[in-house]
Amino acid sequence: MRYLRIAGVVLLWAIQLLSAFVFVRIGFAKFVHPFWIHAFAKWGYSDSFRILIGILEMAAGVLLAFPQTTVYAAALIDLILTGAVATLIVHGEPNRQVLAPIIWMVLASGLAFARRRRTWRFSGRRIPASADAV
Repeated sequence: MRYLRIAGVVLLWAIQLLSAFVFVRIGFAKFVHPFWIHAFAKWGYSDSFRILIGILEMAAGVLLAFPQTTVYAAALIDLILTGAVATLIVHGEPNRQVLAPIIWMVLASGLAFARRRRTWRFSGRRIPASADAV
């Protein structure tokens, strides 16, 4: 039983780090790869938007590498890829192209679910209220 737990932890880390690497790489490709330059232009998006999406994907990849921020990374990935799916559907791209972002959304959401207990929570410093404050 112990070995199954260790194997599960190793597999989770492997999937998480591989996914983080993929998102950083895909985000970086938005800056230089001709496919993305032409695709965004074909879909009617500006170069600024392409760069923004690249930056957000790279940020999501970096956040995905840490268990404490996996949930936030998955939320960002799901937001970006929902827009990607909508763009692909609206522009009549083949179904096999629409399937890839959906698979990545499911994978990111699964990672978030697996890491949900280790999520970093915002805990602002509490200022005690004075007794005479109205």
